[in-house]
Amino acid sequence: MSVRCLASGVLCLLTLVLLPAGAGAESVSKQSAHAIPQLGQVAAPANATLAKPDPELSLLLKSHEALFQQIRESSASLKAFYARQWLSGDRLGQRALIEALADPAHVPKADEVARLFTSLQQQLDAMGRIESARQQVHLPNGSRVERDVLSLGGFSLISDGRYLVYQPEHDTLAELARQPPADLLTQARQFSMEDDGASIRPIALDPSGGVTLQLVVQVPRLLERIRQGGPVGYVILVLAGFAFPLAAYRFWMLRKLERNIRWQIESLEIRTDNPLGRILKDLNETGSPDTEVLNITLDQALLIEQEALEQALPLLRLLAAVAPMLGLLGTVTGMIATFQAIALHGSGDPKLMSGGISEALVTTVEGLVVAIPILLLHSLLVTRSSRIGTLLATQGAVAVARRLAGQVRCHPL
Repeated sequence: MSVRCLASGVLCLLTLVLLPAGAGAESVSKQSAHAIPQLGQVAAPANATLAKPDPELSLLLKSHEALFQQIRESSASLKAFYARQWLSGDRLGQRALIEALADPAHVPKADEVARLFTSLQQQLDAMGRIESARQQVHLPNGSRVERDVLSLGGFSLISDGRYLVYQPEHDTLAELARQPPADLLTQARQFSMEDDGASIRPIALDPSGGVTLQLVVQVPRLLERIRQGGPVGYVILVLAGFAFPLAAYRFWMLRKLERNIRWQIESLEIRTDNPLGRILKDLNETGSPDTEVLNITLDQALLIEQEALEQALPLLRLLAAVAPMLGLLGTVTGMIATFQAIALHGSGDPKLMSGGISEALVTTVEGLVVAIPILLLHSLLVTRSSRIGTLLATQGAVAVARRLAGQVRCHPL
């Protein structure tokens, strides 16, 4: 039941209490205040009998029993809200009022119902306002300071650009030891510094009054996830740190070789800074005009250059295969740690098993996250090296054909 609905219900109850009997209701409250203690009063003598209740008073109380029961149920529903929220106004007095009205042995009075309605109206008004006040704030290091606390409709509390939570067990405000992400803190800091009430500024609100915020900040961040992977996770990251730069270096080298080959094709001068220039040089150094000798020389030069083009590709393929296997190894070791925790402490507390489960899942994710990009990079490198090898073979064949056609030296197309 929402606070607004409860407020409407209590308003109806207040109308029923105040309007039907007028002064009669007030007299019932006054009579009940004097008569109810007499119901449980026992005379000092051992043979004394219980005092008989007033029949008229009992009849009046019985006629309002349904109304009193509704007030008690509404107050009981409000107890949780009043207990966990940072209330506006006299917090202790309002909570004591709710406790009294929710007590089955307590007879509600008209002034108490009126105070309850006033309290609900006060909280509803506070939910639509932004207020700033000096409050005692407990810091994560255990100290206590007085700060300006900005209340955002009772949903969120901010002080010095940092989020606070209400601790109902101590009735104090405490700064979160672990704050939300940096972008939310930047919004909170800018919101606190702005003085123009007419401007619209973004700010993060917690409708649960800090409960959801405390759960959100417990979500592990990237570095914490990496630590959960354990030693196997660190090995996977080392492989990634070696594989990705190696793949980037090979991409740069192949691009450079392809550019130099294009320059060699357009130039009549043979240059040895590219594979095609070295192949042409080997063909020109072959003195025999025999076709078989030229083809063997070309094949040998192509094999040498193809090996250089495919350099480090087998290593990348091996790393792409090893990374998921390491992730599987981390999964097994994590499950072993989980079963050991269950054997030692039982399965009653999930937190005791969370460490092993985190290691099992994080290492699996790390292995896949590392292996999939390496495999894609390896495929792209193989495709590029094959394209360059095809270009070399084509240009080498053209050079041999020209040599056989009667030209003294071999040139590309």
